[in-house]
Amino acid sequence: MTPALRTQILREWRPFGSDADLLGTRPAIPANKLVPLVMKRLGLEQRLQQSQAFSLWPNIVGNDIARHAQPVSLHHGVLVVAVDHPVWLQELARFYKPMILQKIQERVGKKAVRDIVFRIG
Repeated sequence: MTPALRTQILREWRPFGSDADLLGTRPAIPANKLVPLVMKRLGLEQRLQQSQAFSLWPNIVGNDIARHAQPVSLHHGVLVVAVDHPVWLQELARFYKPMILQKIQERVGKKAVRDIVFRIG
């Protein structure tokens, strides 16, 4: 098969895109960069940031706190965290809340999470 014939067949098979796309010389965009790009174009960038508050929770607070407290909802920038014992609730609300809030805001953005509320649950 000649190069010209190969290019013609590929063009018919994939009618859209450039010759570089057809020949596979243009690198593919990694999924971890593609998803935020698509979310931003769809106007869902803030939702993506908010969902990261849930997935990053154990990394942000550490395993000890994550065993006793888990985020359950995020509405209008207020993250609601369910805590399994009143002693943990008191400890987190009084001593750890500013530090946790700062770490979350550093990772996901200040607009995504403005406050944290701890509840027994």
